Amino acid sequence: MLSAVMQDLTFAGRQFRRSPGFAATIVLTLALGIGATTAIFSLIDGVLLRPLPFPHADRLVDISTLEFPPGVAPTNPAAADYIGSSYPDFFDWQRQSHTFGALASYDTIFRLFSRTDGQDARIMAGGRVSANFLSVLGVAPALGRTFAAEEEQPGHRVVILSHELWVSDFASSQNVIGQAVKVSDEPSTIVGVMPLGFHYPIAEPASFWVTYAADNEGLKPGTSLRAWDRLSIVGRLKGGVAIQQALADLNTVQRGLAQQYSEDRHRLGVSVAPLLETAVWDVRPKLVLLFAAVGVVLLIGCANVAGLLLARVNGRRPELALRTALGATRFRLLRQLLLEAMLLAVAGGTAGVVLSSVALRTGIRVFPTQLPRLYDVKIDNRVLAFTILLSEDTALIFGLLPAWRMSHIDPAHSLREAGVHMTSGRRRNRLHHALVVAEIALSFALLIGSGLLIRSVVNLFRIDPGFDTKNTVSFDVALTNKRYPVPGKVAFYNRLLPELAAIPGVERVGSCHPLPVHWGRDLWTKLTIQGHMSSPANPAGAVAAVATPGYFETLSIPLLHGRTFAAHDNDPKSAPVAVINQSFAKRYFPDEDPIGRYITPEFDDIGEPIRGRQIIGVVGDTTTSDAWDPYQPQFFLPWAQDPSHQRAIVVMKVAGSPRSYEETVRKIVASMDKDAPMFDYSTFPETIATENSQPRFEAGLVSGFAAIALLLSAIGLYSVLTYIVAERIRELSLRMALGASRSNILRLVLQRALILSCIGIAIGALVSVFGTRLFTHALFRVAPLDRPVFLTVTVVLIFVSMIAALVPAVRAANVNLMRTLREQ
Repeated sequence: MLSAVMQDLTFAGRQFRRSPGFAATIVLTLALGIGATTAIFSLIDGVLLRPLPFPHADRLVDISTLEFPPGVAPTNPAAADYIGSSYPDFFDWQRQSHTFGALASYDTIFRLFSRTDGQDARIMAGGRVSANFLSVLGVAPALGRTFAAEEEQPGHRVVILSHELWVSDFASSQNVIGQAVKVSDEPSTIVGVMPLGFHYPIAEPASFWVTYAADNEGLKPGTSLRAWDRLSIVGRLKGGVAIQQALADLNTVQRGLAQQYSEDRHRLGVSVAPLLETAVWDVRPKLVLLFAAVGVVLLIGCANVAGLLLARVNGRRPELALRTALGATRFRLLRQLLLEAMLLAVAGGTAGVVLSSVALRTGIRVFPTQLPRLYDVKIDNRVLAFTILLSEDTALIFGLLPAWRMSHIDPAHSLREAGVHMTSGRRRNRLHHALVVAEIALSFALLIGSGLLIRSVVNLFRIDPGFDTKNTVSFDVALTNKRYPVPGKVAFYNRLLPELAAIPGVERVGSCHPLPVHWGRDLWTKLTIQGHMSSPANPAGAVAAVATPGYFETLSIPLLHGRTFAAHDNDPKSAPVAVINQSFAKRYFPDEDPIGRYITPEFDDIGEPIRGRQIIGVVGDTTTSDAWDPYQPQFFLPWAQDPSHQRAIVVMKVAGSPRSYEETVRKIVASMDKDAPMFDYSTFPETIATENSQPRFEAGLVSGFAAIALLLSAIGLYSVLTYIVAERIRELSLRMALGASRSNILRLVLQRALILSCIGIAIGALVSVFGTRLFTHALFRVAPLDRPVFLTVTVVLIFVSMIAALVPAVRAANVNLMRTLREQ
């Protein structure tokens, strides 16, 4: 048996050496399909499927607070907003819940991190955690220790480093424990280093972790604010406890808190979900869409290869018929053809692994930063096992059909049909036609998906930002509360902005926080409006911002009514004023003039006084980070009148390339404070592009797959028509001998290609009608049955099909009549 198999393999190798172009075409087609599928599976495996590297990770859950609109019952969680949790609620959950082994809190922070001498100072992502955070995850530091409970108390400053930060900044020194660093200019002692491979948060890993001791300090510490919803909560379920039990337990606790505290009156429930599921929930449907798209490419590749093999096997009918007549069994023929297909699949799979490895190494750098767990994306044994299985299944898919068909041939009929006086029967080409139609249908569906996603991205970039993005740049300066207590940041900017304005080419300078494009509802502030009655259950609110004089003019934000801030407004002793945007005016002053009216924001920080602010102007809306709700109510205060607000971000309008000013700006900032580095220097077009990077990435990948599918379909149609023309060369010659013109022959071949294309397009359109409804979540302001997309794809597919059919059609029309008839 083994020797017979070896003989078949040797024979298959000789067959491929005789037709290297044929073998190379199939291997390349399979390499594209298997390579693309392997790369996307690696992405899905690393992001969605790979278990979290924590002990008993299936018992780790993420807990969010559910805030219900007034009047909505807590029995309808779909109507609630998922928000963070506050320290007081977290403490109450720890004390009153019965289904958790432990609960820990986490808060993402961005802080200035440096050595004690200020060396390597830069802004880094960190985490402010409860002392039991690492023990809840079940991970211990590789060096040093975890946090102690007393280090949550005021006055303590300790830090644990990530493995990456330990390597980059401390050269993997074993003596790092006990050394001092600065976090926001506050000396902190290193107590631990996490092991290689530890990443948390899962979506955007931190570089260091500190306790929430700083939130325990001050006249009004954050740990006492029940309305301060900034915490993420992770819990470890007790053994044998199901998520539904934990959910019921915490819901009971939270509803009790809602009855007890006014801040929690609308926070009537919680959400409890697996930690991994919560980290990847927003990218899961998008990655599944990409996998479906690459699966379509693989199917088209399989159909293409099956058509090529079928054409080749049909050409070998005399050989196979002769072998059958000489005693070869049906099983022997089937094995021979399947082994040939398996060899091609192995070669294609090997080339596919190489292609996917190269694609991942180059692509990982351009993947959108919003994609979680990119650090876990790699080609390992799991992915290789998937590729091997995929290659085997692919071999069966494209090899079984021609093998099964040829193993059922009638030797006498095949030998007779191969005679010199016979032309091929029509029924022999039906399977070829079916494969081409299937390829075109799948390509049509994939092109529709690509077109819809491209239109979505175009619509995202068409959102009017509300300001002039041309020649505008923004940057931040790392001014910490330690070195610049209130109102020190305002004084620094009062010196910085004139220096920047004096740079040749700088036309205008201002500052604001938050900037357009970045902000969302997480900065929502409650307020009262003079003369307006609002229910305590549903108070008025808007996004709070601070700005300096010149900000609106720098970004060319239009002034609709009144005036913007003047120099005398940027003084804490001046009359308190505010500027509102158009959405604010429409919501709260729909039929009246807001100029001269008063609003009273209710800030959480103890340093920000609650006092009325007179509205002096209305400006145009600028976009938020939420594309579906880009224009939200917003009010602006002069920064000097609200100095405890987050530091403002500088904006400049310049002549020429904004990037050419970066080094000059950096030097000016350093001359004013060498320990306050400038960071996040970027143009607004770059910022908008970054915000839209994920949908652009999805559209780009699907479009790439669609282009490959279109190419494979064209190759398939070309191959089938070339094969049919070669088989029917006698018939075509006889037609011309009986009076058919060359244009008739040309039209005959093109007509067949057009018919196949139209049938494939019709089937593809039917598939698309149902298929596009499965990824409406990925579309932005585009109907799933968008008519322009369907029409464009139809025209493109017909055009490409005609181009693919043109060469075999011209070849058929230019056949040498006399030589063909003489040879036949």
